[in-house]
Amino acid sequence: MATAAYVLGSTIVGLAILIYAGFLAARYFFVPRYPDEIHFATTSDGWRLAVARYRPAGQTLRAEPVLLIHGIAANRNSLDLTDDLSLARHLAARGHDVWLVELRGRGLSMRPRLFSPVRYDWSFDEYAERDLPAAAQAVVRATGARRLHLVGFSTGALAAYAWLSDSHRELEVASLVSLGGPTSFKRMSRSLSGRLVRNLRWLRHRWLMRVMAPVSGYWHPSPLQIIHNPENTDGNIQRRAMVNMIANFSRNELLQYSDWILNDTFRSIDHRRDYRAELPRITTPTLFLAGTRDVLAPPDAVKLTFDSVGSADKQFQICSRAQGMRVNYGHYDLLIGREAPTEIYPLVARWIEAHADLSTTRGELPVASA
Repeated sequence: MATAAYVLGSTIVGLAILIYAGFLAARYFFVPRYPDEIHFATTSDGWRLAVARYRPAGQTLRAEPVLLIHGIAANRNSLDLTDDLSLARHLAARGHDVWLVELRGRGLSMRPRLFSPVRYDWSFDEYAERDLPAAAQAVVRATGARRLHLVGFSTGALAAYAWLSDSHRELEVASLVSLGGPTSFKRMSRSLSGRLVRNLRWLRHRWLMRVMAPVSGYWHPSPLQIIHNPENTDGNIQRRAMVNMIANFSRNELLQYSDWILNDTFRSIDHRRDYRAELPRITTPTLFLAGTRDVLAPPDAVKLTFDSVGSADKQFQICSRAQGMRVNYGHYDLLIGREAPTEIYPLVARWIEAHADLSTTRGELPVASA
C-alpha cells in the first residue's frame, strides 16, 4: 500500500515538473510576432479563421495580394518566425501585399478548448474546401483585387492543389508556389509508419514539444532529421520553432494522413475526391521547390506532382548543392533554414513577380478595418 502511494506521489510530482518545464520553455523561448493587421474570415461550417496581413511600408504595392498557407501541425509563425526567417516579411519588403492564413485549430483561429463547441475532429478536406476558400475571399474582399497569388508549404501546398482542382472554385489564382508539396507518399512510408501516425491521433503534442524544447538542437537523432536537415538549422532557431510554431493535429486529420501513407494515395477522407487524379485540372502557373534531403517531400514525389499538373507554365527545382546552393535542403529548413532567406525566399518572390499583373500596380493602399 505504501509502495503504491509512493509511486502515485512520484508520478504526480514528475508530471508537475514536466508541466512547469513546459511553462518555462514557453516563456523563455517565446518570440512575439505581430503582423500589421489581423482580419477574420468565417468558413461555411462556422469556423473563425485569422488572416494576418503584412503591408509593404513606404514602398510601391505590387499588383495582386499574396496568400501564404502554413504546413502540417504548424501556425503562422512558421512563415514569420524572426525578422530574418520570415517569408512573409521578405515578400512585403519587396512591395507585396502579403496575407497569411491560420487554418482551423491553430494560432489566432478558432481552436478546440475546454467546453468549446468545436473538437479535434476535422480532416485535411476542411483545409482545402472550407478554410482556404474563406481566407482567399477575405483577402480579395479587403483589397478589392480580382485575383491573388498562393504560396503553400507542405500540407499548405497540398491544400492549394485540392482547392485549385475543385470544379466549384470561382476565384482566379494568378500563380502558385509549392514548397515541399508531394502527392505521392510511397517513399515517405519507408521512414514514417502510417500505422504509427494513426495511433498517435489522440496525442496533443504541442505541449510535449514545449517540454522538449530546452534540450533540443544540441544533438540530432535520426527521427528528427525527417523534419529538417540539421546542417541548415541553428539549434536556437530549432528551440524557438518548437515553442512558437507547433499546433496540435486533429484526430481525423491523422487518420487521413495514415491512409495516404499506407496506400500511397491522395484522396478525401470519405474517398469522394481523388485529389491526385484531379491534378491535371490545375492550369495555374506553378513553381515546385523540393529539398534533396527532404524525407517528407522527396524530390521524386514532388516531381510526380509537377508532371501531373495540367499547367503549361510550370517549373520544378531541386534545392541542393548540386544546383548551386550552399546546402542540401530538408523539409522545414526550406522556410526556417539558415540559408533560406538568401536562396529560397528570392525564388518565391521572383516567380510571383514574373506572373503579376503590373498594369494594376498602385501606391500604398489605405488600411482596411480588421
